[in-house]
Amino acid sequence: MRSTLYLVPFDFSEISDNALRMALDMAIFNKGQVMILHIVSHKSAKITAYEKLKSVVDNLSEKDQSLVLPKVLVGDIYEDIAKASEVLSASLIVMGTHGAKGMQKLFGSHALKLVSSTSTPFIIIQGLQHYKSLKTIVMPFNFDKESIQIASFAGFIAKKFNATIHLAGYHDEDEWLESKMKSNQQVVRRLFEENDVKYEIVNLPKTKSFAQDFIKYALEAKADLLAASYFTDNIISVNNAFIQELIEHPIPLLTVNAEDLTVTSGYSFMTV
Repeated sequence: MRSTLYLVPFDFSEISDNALRMALDMAIFNKGQVMILHIVSHKSAKITAYEKLKSVVDNLSEKDQSLVLPKVLVGDIYEDIAKASEVLSASLIVMGTHGAKGMQKLFGSHALKLVSSTSTPFIIIQGLQHYKSLKTIVMPFNFDKESIQIASFAGFIAKKFNATIHLAGYHDEDEWLESKMKSNQQVVRRLFEENDVKYEIVNLPKTKSFAQDFIKYALEAKADLLAASYFTDNIISVNNAFIQELIEHPIPLLTVNAEDLTVTSGYSFMTV
């Protein structure tokens, strides 16, 4: 299984069906494979779950069936998805989510809990998504150094699909923050130019909510994918809230736990 592997956490819901569809589109394009993974809490449920998972595969087309492997594990969803992705060297975890509700918006959704459990990148989706017409990726350029970790993954996807990355952000009146932003932007631009990735710089007007401005621009640009790193440096992180707002919108989000990556590891293109 050394070909590109897409791991899909599967709970038999419509949203996990949609995640499987997106993973299959990517696998077909990259000649990769897809593993659909279901976690049960007790060993006694494993056989029934596997038969149910296998029936999902049997209902796919012959072409799709040849790309999909069903797997059932006994354990905890937050621990074992992370373990599986690392043992299998998964290139990407494609996961559907219903978003966060109530207090989850404050402390982080279940999706973010999974993202924080592994260094494998995620694509988080809501609704039915396809990857065949990916043309526009929008990512921020003005956050901390951790935010530029996502550039490698976004750049590889952009190059594979001949998409354009829009680096969207704003200039800051604070000289130190402005200098920091320019430095981060320079690193990302160099990465893209060295790897022939198409990109554009978009300067947003600075208002009270960068997240709202960013999402508004992404919708206007008809973005097919958002890209932003996830990281926390305190109990309630500003970036945590930013990522959560992105998850709440229907545009798929490419994200990765930047705290588990070194600063330089995000600069080498990954096989996604």
